[in-house]
Amino acid sequence: MGRAGRFMPLTGLVLVAVLAVAFGPWMVERFAYAAEKGSNTAVREELGKLSQRDQLSELFRAVAKVAKPAVVEVYVKKRVRMPRMFDMDDFFRRFFEDRVPQAPGEPAPPRTTPRRERYYVQPNLGSGVIVDAENGYVLTNHHVVGGADEVEVVMADGKKYEAEWVRSDWQTDLAVVKIKSGRLAALPLGDSDKMEVGDWVLAIGAPRGLEQTVTAGIISAKGRKAGAQPYENFLQTDAAINRGNSGGPLVNMRGEIIGINSRIISASGGNEGLGFAIPSNMAKKVMRQLVDKGTVVRGYLGVEFQEVEDEELAKSFNLPGTKGVLVTEVREDSPAAKAGVQQDDFIVAVDGKPVANGDELRERIADIAPGKEARITLYRKGEQKTVAVTVGKQPEDMLAGLEPEPEKERPKRYGLEVATLTRELADRYGYDKKTAGVLITDVEPDSDAAEKGLQPGMVIDQVNGKAVSSTDEFTAALAAVKKDAAVRVRVVRLVQPGSNEYRRYVMISPK
Repeated sequence: MGRAGRFMPLTGLVLVAVLAVAFGPWMVERFAYAAEKGSNTAVREELGKLSQRDQLSELFRAVAKVAKPAVVEVYVKKRVRMPRMFDMDDFFRRFFEDRVPQAPGEPAPPRTTPRRERYYVQPNLGSGVIVDAENGYVLTNHHVVGGADEVEVVMADGKKYEAEWVRSDWQTDLAVVKIKSGRLAALPLGDSDKMEVGDWVLAIGAPRGLEQTVTAGIISAKGRKAGAQPYENFLQTDAAINRGNSGGPLVNMRGEIIGINSRIISASGGNEGLGFAIPSNMAKKVMRQLVDKGTVVRGYLGVEFQEVEDEELAKSFNLPGTKGVLVTEVREDSPAAKAGVQQDDFIVAVDGKPVANGDELRERIADIAPGKEARITLYRKGEQKTVAVTVGKQPEDMLAGLEPEPEKERPKRYGLEVATLTRELADRYGYDKKTAGVLITDVEPDSDAAEKGLQPGMVIDQVNGKAVSSTDEFTAALAAVKKDAAVRVRVVRLVQPGSNEYRRYVMISPK
């Protein structure tokens, strides 16, 4: 072998080394890419197999398909009085009226020129759900439709219906809107008590005006309180709920309504996974009364109470434990007082069902029809007793001051604004304590009511022959009147505070 032959293997090795240095990284990358591509392909093939077993997505799709046709948008318009700024015409009118000659001691003549009021229309948007297709009943929130002058319901297919009447209950933040019945889709109300923490749910509504939005989550907790209404027993969910979802349904995996979305807890105003829905079982009871009676009638015991927060306090009263309600005051002439319930009694059950805290006692008594007897189990000085109480009707003014907005019927078709005639208002205006009705607090100047002489300070105690003693009853009575029909009201007035009351009938037409 010659010298050239001996150097060939060495030359080949050097060439391979040079090529490895020059093209090694590229070759490694290509080999790695090929391996990775093969791995991704394998993973995608596995995902394809797994997706065929994806029952959860299939279930969500089915529930959404069933529920969405019954979910509606609720458009609301409220007439809001603008703040009164300085009015030159009003100034000169008052200036000259205050200087009309009059005899000594004679009261100044009433001002005949109506004051000028200005209003603007405040729009609002929420959600709702049809629960009775035959009668056209839509469930939503009180805070969506309460005090509204116009309510329009928009179906999933875009059809629009004007509300025939609206009845709401601020104490639970629930409302029923009646629309024209027909070919509507409805969802059944399920049993919220059967829901457990961890159960899947869908929230459906129009958050931020984005109609037919579906979000998924679970039941995060039960029995939550937010402190906004007297009666709260919320289902908590992490399904995304934002502004505009209010009044929409929270649906279980059987396509049943188990809650009406009501509020969120959020520092930013957007979803933080803390949504609250009114349980369907509470909605059933409230809706039944709103439809049948126009208002919600609740039972009344007549006690002030507190919860026993620690064992030390329980031992000081010789109590068996901390679960129950300690009576701190019994109201005079209340059902509890008449039955012999005493201060420092410790209530542990109503009709045999345990009561763990004040919320449970309040809800249990509220669900009992006035006039019905309830058996209260309590401890008195360490001894267990059972007391029979004839439950009363919750007074109209019992929760005065707790409602987020004043309990008033805002100016609507008839141009009237009223408030329940409480004892305090009756005393202030000089009416007899036995007088019941609604006090007129404002009359729109351009209304037929103003033309017929209705004025603030007068009381309405009848609407079309039906007695009314609260704003809820007044609202329900007006809601029963056809849209363009006049209504007959009986007006109670005083010549001066403390004088005899005079009653007269007036027909007033809508605006």
